[in-house]
Amino acid sequence: MATANTLERIFSVDYKSKIQPIVSVWEMGRGLENLDNPIAVTIDNSTGDIYVADCGNNCVKVFDNHGKIMFIFGDEEGEGEMNSPIGLAICRDRILISQISHCILNFQVNGEFISRIGKPGKGDMEFQYPRGLTFNESNGEIYICDSNNDRIQILSKELTYKTQFGQDYLISPLDVKLIKEYIFILDQPNPCLHQYSYNLVLLKSIISRGGGLQLNYPYFFYIDNSDNILISDYYSNSISTFNSQFELIHKIPIASPSGITVDTTGRVIVVCEGGRQSSFNIF
Repeated sequence: MATANTLERIFSVDYKSKIQPIVSVWEMGRGLENLDNPIAVTIDNSTGDIYVADCGNNCVKVFDNHGKIMFIFGDEEGEGEMNSPIGLAICRDRILISQISHCILNFQVNGEFISRIGKPGKGDMEFQYPRGLTFNESNGEIYICDSNNDRIQILSKELTYKTQFGQDYLISPLDVKLIKEYIFILDQPNPCLHQYSYNLVLLKSIISRGGGLQLNYPYFFYIDNSDNILISDYYSNSISTFNSQFELIHKIPIASPSGITVDTTGRVIVVCEGGRQSSFNIF
């Protein structure tokens, strides 16, 4: 009998079977289950709950691992006002949310507001359209794609400024992931996946448009435990899966994908922000 770890490894590399979603919620609107341009998605691995940044409805919607809506959060005014959330990261018992109003919101995973971080600008702890963000489990640091400032800002576990990097190479970074000894960053205008060391030295840039990853208009990406790279390619209407040598393995057809993640059983979870075709899908 296969062990749980063996099953997890098998599921994590078996993306060629992911053709039709087993769960799909796509009706557009402002109701409890309806979505209006969902941009990002992440999973609380301790519970299996799925968090979706519902940009058009100015809120975050939380689904269970079967795709059933559980609750919604996002303040309508004040310090916790949610204005077009576009990035999510679970950081132990809290969730950080980047939004179009050039700041980061800090909530408990149950939806209770904690604090507002940053303001518009180009200085330390200032942002211009922050996008993807991620959490370093080893030391609690937060990495934030400060998109229109062409950089990554790193905050301490106390959410204070620590350092920044990438201005020499990044152009509107969209998403960032920390995998083993590397930092990966996705750019969009000339689609490119950058690989940095933890001492913030650029090691490699895999460039597309006729070579390398061959992407069209990427939004977010995910790297699994087997180092497979899944990238949502909005204009190509697909999720492109590459191996650790950046060779294309497979494409999952889906209209206008944006946010993407993979749960511990290998299910691919994708949200699509294509207007009336806005959707939340589990493959």
